[in-house]
Amino acid sequence: MKKLPHIRCLLTCLGLGLCGMLLSACGDGGSGVTLRIWAHQGQEAENRAMREIVAAFNEAHAEDGIRAEIEFFPDHQYSERIAAGAAAGDLPDVMDLDGPTLAGYVDAGLLAPLDAYFSEAELADFLPTVIAQGTIQERLYALGAFESALVLYYDREMLARAGITPPDEDRPWSWDDFLAACAALKDAGLDPISLHMDESADEWYTYAFSPVIWSAGGSLMDPETGRFEGVLNAPENIEALRQWQRLFVLDYADNAPVEPNPFGVGKTAMDWSGHWMARSHLEAKGEALGAAPLPVIGDHRAAASGSWAWAMLSTSDRPDAAAKFLRWVVSTENGIVPIVRANGAVPARHSAFEAFPEYEEIPYRLFKQQLTEHGRPRPQTPHYPALTRNFAEALRDIANGADPAETLARAAKQAQTVADR
Repeated sequence: MKKLPHIRCLLTCLGLGLCGMLLSACGDGGSGVTLRIWAHQGQEAENRAMREIVAAFNEAHAEDGIRAEIEFFPDHQYSERIAAGAAAGDLPDVMDLDGPTLAGYVDAGLLAPLDAYFSEAELADFLPTVIAQGTIQERLYALGAFESALVLYYDREMLARAGITPPDEDRPWSWDDFLAACAALKDAGLDPISLHMDESADEWYTYAFSPVIWSAGGSLMDPETGRFEGVLNAPENIEALRQWQRLFVLDYADNAPVEPNPFGVGKTAMDWSGHWMARSHLEAKGEALGAAPLPVIGDHRAAASGSWAWAMLSTSDRPDAAAKFLRWVVSTENGIVPIVRANGAVPARHSAFEAFPEYEEIPYRLFKQQLTEHGRPRPQTPHYPALTRNFAEALRDIANGADPAETLARAAKQAQTVADR
């Protein structure tokens, strides 16, 4: 979930047209094909798993004369490397990309549709959030091997100490119930909740707190017109963030924490966090660990979703071979199971859950349930970088006491200015 400069604007600045970036109509020939694969550099276990996935693909396709070579790039350099590659006409055949950046790449003409390479039955095996994230204007451009999930972790023993009945797995707390629980925890001498406001990346704020907006019936962008002004700063959004701001006003959450994991190591009773903390939280808490859906301000349940996904480049002159690799890396046995075992993310396909018996238990069961029934991707717009940058800045300011109405109005105007330009 990293920021991406607007690819189309960047290429325009470089004086580069995209007229030649069309999907080759040529066949692959089936012999002597070496595919170039680009990927972001994840944790070492994830990188090692990807190398093994590529090696297995090469072994399986040796008789076909098809092999893949993968190159990793650090997160902070990845989007710039793709932009530079587009400018120089030096792009791979297949690459991974972070979900919210997809619309920018599609708008720039860099990606080829995938619809022809997957049957309806195969696509039905993917989580609905994976399909929703990868679809732009009814065309499928990306598929992920894994998903993300966001929940409210809690310590059962700490809640019991404060006399609090834990939230139901299938029914989230209302915001009033949530604030009442925070008050009881504070009265019991505990720190109510961690919101990870120490995160420096803008994307944490958009990913983590868009559900606050959505639960109140709001939106970050008009999906029909793509406008931010009048939508990001709509009355329901302002009221939702006034309620969210109370967590800081009442000293239930720290707006400048020092400890990155206060729930796991300190006296913090609840953690607004994602699937990536499940393993460490279970190790620290054991049977005391509970998980519930995020509290809601209104009547609309919506769960955060979205992660890295695989796409084919429209500039590839061997699309059929590239599609074979993409199908391999998002297949249950060859791609999803090994990568999920390495990174602990949520499997992208229903058929993959059989390999992970922990998904019968909390918190993993909740991850699957949330994504299947309530998952919602972040806004699909080529101007997403401007949206997430300005929305994150607004959230930081509101947490520090700024007026939500004025702050959201400024954020909406700044994002709209970029879009209009």
